[in-house]
Amino acid sequence: MNALDILSAAKRYSMFAQGGKVLVAVSGGPDSVAMLHALHEWSEEIGIKLHIAHLNHGIRGEESNSDEEFVRQLADSLAIPITVERVSVPQIRNRMRAGEEEAARIARHAFFQETAAKLGCNKIAVGHTADDRAETILLNIIRGTGIEGLAAMRPVTGNIVRPLIDSWRSEIEEYLTQHNLEYRVDTTNLDTTYARNRVRHRLIPLLKRDFNPQVKSAIVRLARIAESQQELIERTADQARLAAEYRSCFDAQILTELPDAILAQIVRTEIEKSKGDLSDVTFEQIERVVEALRSGSDFSIALPTGALYAEKHGSDFRIGPAHVRQTTKTFELILAVPGRTQVRQIGLAIDAEIVDKTRVAPARLNVAFFDTAKIKGSLRVRNARPGDRIRPFGMRGTKKLQDLFVDKKVPLSERTRAAVVVDDEKVLWVVGVAASEDAKVTSKTTNVVRLAAVSH
Repeated sequence: MNALDILSAAKRYSMFAQGGKVLVAVSGGPDSVAMLHALHEWSEEIGIKLHIAHLNHGIRGEESNSDEEFVRQLADSLAIPITVERVSVPQIRNRMRAGEEEAARIARHAFFQETAAKLGCNKIAVGHTADDRAETILLNIIRGTGIEGLAAMRPVTGNIVRPLIDSWRSEIEEYLTQHNLEYRVDTTNLDTTYARNRVRHRLIPLLKRDFNPQVKSAIVRLARIAESQQELIERTADQARLAAEYRSCFDAQILTELPDAILAQIVRTEIEKSKGDLSDVTFEQIERVVEALRSGSDFSIALPTGALYAEKHGSDFRIGPAHVRQTTKTFELILAVPGRTQVRQIGLAIDAEIVDKTRVAPARLNVAFFDTAKIKGSLRVRNARPGDRIRPFGMRGTKKLQDLFVDKKVPLSERTRAAVVVDDEKVLWVVGVAASEDAKVTSKTTNVVRLAAVSH
């Protein structure tokens, strides 16, 4: 068996690119040793550089120290640089009041991300196998999960990649034997006081014996189906969220027109954005917010930690700290062209650059293109004003911004926060709402100004 056989997922999911730098998480166990060896064998062909990361978690005393020494020697034998860190998971567990497995997972994740950032590694390779995925799905089902839990351990999650995720433990063992590779055995993997070990050593053998000899393959197949469906839900939810990307709240009426799966995903995503993670966030809490939105009544629901709230007031829905309503101060700023203009009053920045017509792309809510020859005087950004009119792209006549806001279902509370880009004569762009026909790019255009709005 060659390296590409057990790294089949790396090729299938395009995990690595030429010139990339990969942080390889190596515990010293069979999976991570096989992964490291295969990546090392394959690294020159695909043009990646490797750096080993090992976390001595201090759970097993001298065994943990022996694991560390083994990985150091392995790194030296392969001439791969290594970063090692020691932590005390028992202390972390007590401080966080979490289980040992959860505390160890959090410690590993933090160490790998911090090390990757410090070293400039664009990928973190971890040694999860198809067996690990099957076990995780079963654990999630037992604990209670939605479709996202059935899609757990995706081949690629952010900068984390799982090159062995399509390989079974038996294939890993075959690879180790074939290449005469030594590895460490974690004795805690046999301890059935851990839930994962009970699933591995008791539940799966029972399911194989009494129900389906290929149960692990069936579970992984379920995970792949759930993964594709969850990706569809996430993409659809992201598209629905675009309408509120540059506002501080959503239109509750628009949200309630969405299917439950999409609405729940939007709520999850907004909680994660505001909180930083989804720890302590349960299905019941998300369902409560969805049901409250469906009711049509105003509400304020406290979310985990008590620092965040899901709130609906009139047509406005938001997730964040308890809302303090303030009137946006009047502002008017000259746009730096080229350059970035900070509109601190509404938490927005506008980037401007002069580009060639060939760089013009389809318009988006946060990006607009204008013919520089049709701009009169300087570009400025300001609040919407009474009497403002715009000739929306594709229309002949003009329209009051007030009417435009109504048509586009912009909540009342957001209209004073709208950013309006103007020249000396006309409104050119209502950021996130509509661009003007008056300075559109045509076949006769030579130079183009590209404006991009960025929330901050």
